[in-house]
Order: sequence, then structure tokens, then C-alpha cells
Amino acid sequence: MDLLDSEKLKSFREKYFDHAKKHFLFENVLKTNGNIVFGKGSDNPRIVFIGEAPGKDENRIGIPFVGRSGKLLDNWIEFLGLNKKDFCVINVVPIIPLSKEGVIRPPNDEEINYFLPFTEKYLELLDPEVVVLLGRSAASIFDKTLRVGETKNVGKYNLFFIYHPSYYLRNGGKGFELVLEKLKNFLESNKKNNKQFKLNDF
Repeated sequence: MDLLDSEKLKSFREKYFDHAKKHFLFENVLKTNGNIVFGKGSDNPRIVFIGEAPGKDENRIGIPFVGRSGKLLDNWIEFLGLNKKDFCVINVVPIIPLSKEGVIRPPNDEEINYFLPFTEKYLELLDPEVVVLLGRSAASIFDKTLRVGETKNVGKYNLFFIYHPSYYLRNGGKGFELVLEKLKNFLESNKKNNKQFKLNDF
């Protein structure tokens, strides 16, 4: 079931939105007539993609990754051979971060940390096999030192770090083919390992 319609996540979503409305960033939502962005995709995913924060399109529509970065992410997902039930996409900050001049900026550490308990609970409820960290803001909730294409096991999560799609858009996609191929192999490896684990449980 989709995140927005999920009964499993209903109570969590209400608490998450209440928490978001208490942060000063919520003023950005009010003055732009925008939205708090919860996520999109399956509520029972094998893979969770974690991004940064909503942009203007995401703020307007209320769904993450619907602009240019979202289209590139959709291409990645197609290349990876994922079905709708396989994945979901969330952000470390659900509100558009704007400078005093009204320009979109990356979320800062305070903003990421404010939502961190909810990000952790979100992951606990989704219980994915793999977490794909899209950019430094997402990586910071686990390990800021991760390098592009690097994998790491933290607790029960198998992590993979790749730059945010916006980075590749700014840099003409340089180098992302190799990283994406590595991600595909990583997902396949984890899928096989998970199947083996389940077989060994019997």
C-alpha cells in the first residue's frame, strides 16, 4: 500500500506532521501555500531511498522527487528493475528549506536533527533490507564520511551512498553509470542474501 494511504503509518504520519508544524521551517509552507512532504511508494518496501528535503515542485504537490531530480531518480529505479511494491522515497527533512531571500538551500544540521527521531522511527516501521542514501544530508543521519558508491552495515540496515540526483544533473551525469551499476549489484546481492537467510530459518 502507498505511504499516504497506509493504515500502518497513519498514527505515525499524524505525529510527524504535528512535529513538523512546530518547527520554524513550517513558515515556509504557510507563506508558499505548500505542503509538508511525507513520502511516496510502498509501506512495505525492500528498499528505502532517503533524500534531502522538498524542492519547489515537491512543496507545491506534496510528494517527494517530482521535479527534474525526481525524473532522474525514476530513470535509476527503472534501470534497477524495481517495482512499485519494492521501494519508497522519503526525505530527512519534510519541509522546504528556504534562505531569507526565498532561495532553496540544503537543510542544516539542526533541522536534520530535529526530525531525526522521526526519521529513525520511519525506518523502523518500514523495515527495509537496504537504505540508499541520496546525498550528504541523508548520509549524515548514519555516517557523514561515506564516499560515493560505498556500502556499510549500520545496525540492521545495509547502506549504500550515492550522490543526490541533483548533483548529477549539475555535473552532466559524470560517473553515475558506474555507481548505478554498483548499486544494482548491491541490491541483487542483498536480495540473494535475504533469501538465503529466510531459507536457513526453516
